[in-house]
Parts: sequence; structure tokens; C-alpha cells
Amino acid sequence: MSLPSACGGEDADAALMERASRGDTGAFAELVEKFRNPLLNFFLAKGVNQSDGEDLAQKTFLKLWNSRGRYVRSAKFTTFLYAVANNVRLDAARSAVRRRRLEDELAREAELPREEPQSAPAEGEDVRKAVALLSPALREVVELAVFLDRPYADVSEALGIPVGTVKSRMFNALKKLKEILDERRS
Repeated sequence: MSLPSACGGEDADAALMERASRGDTGAFAELVEKFRNPLLNFFLAKGVNQSDGEDLAQKTFLKLWNSRGRYVRSAKFTTFLYAVANNVRLDAARSAVRRRRLEDELAREAELPREEPQSAPAEGEDVRKAVALLSPALREVVELAVFLDRPYADVSEALGIPVGTVKSRMFNALKKLKEILDERRS
């Protein structure tokens, strides 16, 4: 499948990105305008709905802007752009899977019988209170990855720790949350 290139050649696109990498917001705005629809079509072709596709296109441009200083003209600009876009799409898919898993786990926990259901706090409140009991290191990972819906790579960058450490902390946080919720329910 050939990825769409907006009109105006690859050299012009690469030149705009090089200008953007030096902080030229006008050049970056030209790239956004030029590739907004092609990016949306890229996401739609990958099975993403219109609204999510627009969000992913916006995230792609944000990621492109934030990494503009690292742009090197070694391949076609569109190859670079669609690689960033695909990574954004994959991050969003992984994040959705993690969120569903956590929601499923919390739903299973909520299905456990309680002695006094009328006096029990709302489930969301119960979970937030349990998260507040975690160590700061575990709490940070849960808040960023789950509550703020950030991919592990972003959490890693934000906290200045390796992705493997993020995963380990998330595993330990979920284990600890289960213990806390089990203890409260017994």
C-alpha cells in the first residue's frame, strides 16, 4: 500500500520540516494544513473511526512538533510522518487494552459480595482511596498510565525511568491494589 503524499514534493515537505525543526511555527502550520486530511485518511484506512482518527492526527502532529529537534532528513518526510502516526495509533491501541484490562479487573473486584453494600463507598471512590495508599512511585505510574491514559513510553519519559521499570511498577501497583481492595472487603 502506498502512503498518501499531499501535493508539493517530498523535497518541499522535508524543507518545511527542517524549518520547523529550527522553531519555524509557520512552516509547521503548513505541514499540519497539508497533511491533516491525508493523516485522517491513513487512520480511517486502519479501521479507526472519524472522531478517534481526528484525535490521533492531532496527537501525531503534537508528537511531531515535540520531536522536531530530532528530525534528520534521511528518508522521505512522508515515511517519517506515517511512522510517527503509526506509532501514535499503536500507543492508543495499547493504552485502550490496558484500560480495558484494568476496568475488567476492577469490575471483577466490584462483583465480590460485600457485607454492607449500602454503606460501602462508590467503587470509583474506593479505587481512588486505594490508589492513594500506594507508595509514591507506584501511585505515579497508575495515575499517569491509567487515570491520564498515557502510554508506558510517555510515562517512562515523564518519570525519567526505563519502560521496563514502568511495567514492573504497574504490575506491583495492581497487585497491591488488589490486596488493599481485598482487605477492605473482608
